[in-house]
Amino acid sequence: MKNKEDHDTMINKKRLNKTAVALTMAAAVLVGSLFSGPEDITGGNMQQILEPEPIVMDIDSFDAEVQDEEPAPEEAKKNGIKARIRAAILAMPKWLRYVVVLPLWALGYALLLLGSFLQQTVLAPFAGVIVSALIGIAAMIGLFAVTAKMLFPDMPWRKIFSKGNLIALIVTGAALAAADVIVPRYYSGYPYVAAAVKLAAALVVINILLARLKSFAEKFA
Repeated sequence: MKNKEDHDTMINKKRLNKTAVALTMAAAVLVGSLFSGPEDITGGNMQQILEPEPIVMDIDSFDAEVQDEEPAPEEAKKNGIKARIRAAILAMPKWLRYVVVLPLWALGYALLLLGSFLQQTVLAPFAGVIVSALIGIAAMIGLFAVTAKMLFPDMPWRKIFSKGNLIALIVTGAALAAADVIVPRYYSGYPYVAAAVKLAAALVVINILLARLKSFAEKFA
């Protein structure tokens, strides 16, 4: 009994640690996106932020076109939330901004830079493959779900989308998307038959999965 309690306690601690790490990274990214530099946090530009210079405008120079430039309600609401969070951070004691907010900003700024770098260098060449894979996986899952529910209307979704079935569908969709990149390098005629190959492979996998569901339905009928 004690060993079980110790095991549960260890699992809960691991979950709490993972949650804390995720929340810390999310807060860091948020803070990193709110401030352009450490001087905005530590108070170098505090006076300018809290008491900006007034801007004098000539109202008569505005015409009807200015109304078209107003931000959408969703964007204005989003900017308003960011402004309130930024103001709340700037209202914190200076020592707290140094001890807590500044390290969070450094971490968030580094994560944002890393994400931008990966997007431009690593992920960009594979963006088409990733999108193609996601579309193929979604199409296979949709076709399998509709066919399975039509053949076995009483079978619960939990059984239709079992872990094994989902893995088979995802792996097949990803493999077919990868084939679009790899096979043409060795067989120039593949693009002309790619659609037929994908359809045939999808039907084979889906029929195998449907046969497994049929066996399960017959077994527990």
